[in-house]
Amino acid sequence: AGDLKESFYIGAVGDVDMPNDPNQWPPKERFPSWKDTMKLYHAAALAAGKRILSLIALSLDLEAEFFQNIGAVDCSSEVIRLLHYPGEVNESDNGNYGASAHSDYGMITLLATDGTPGLQICREKDRHPQLWEDVRHVD
Repeated sequence: AGDLKESFYIGAVGDVDMPNDPNQWPPKERFPSWKDTMKLYHAAALAAGKRILSLIALSLDLEAEFFQNIGAVDCSSEVIRLLHYPGEVNESDNGNYGASAHSDYGMITLLATDGTPGLQICREKDRHPQLWEDVRHVD
């Protein structure tokens, strides 16, 4: 019926303050280091994603830069979604979930968590009934 999550999206960020920055940053007076911290996090996540894609390419006997060369890594499309979930979902939530069933978009998804379980996958979305499996947290 709906999602109970709160989210903050951060799109492409440049090395300098862009005059037409599409991101809506919280006021610096209230969160002095937020923007700089999130820009550093965005860069680190992007670098990790590119490294993982290179490893995937190598494991498929392709050149390490294969996915970058075909345009699969487009710096304008990387998005970081910071999510907050309200905690335990119970019967009074009327069919709402932290995040209901969905398919992620893009080449890969990196999920940084605090170890709290909750992520599930469905390998066969057309199967009825669907079989949802818990994803184990990896340190």
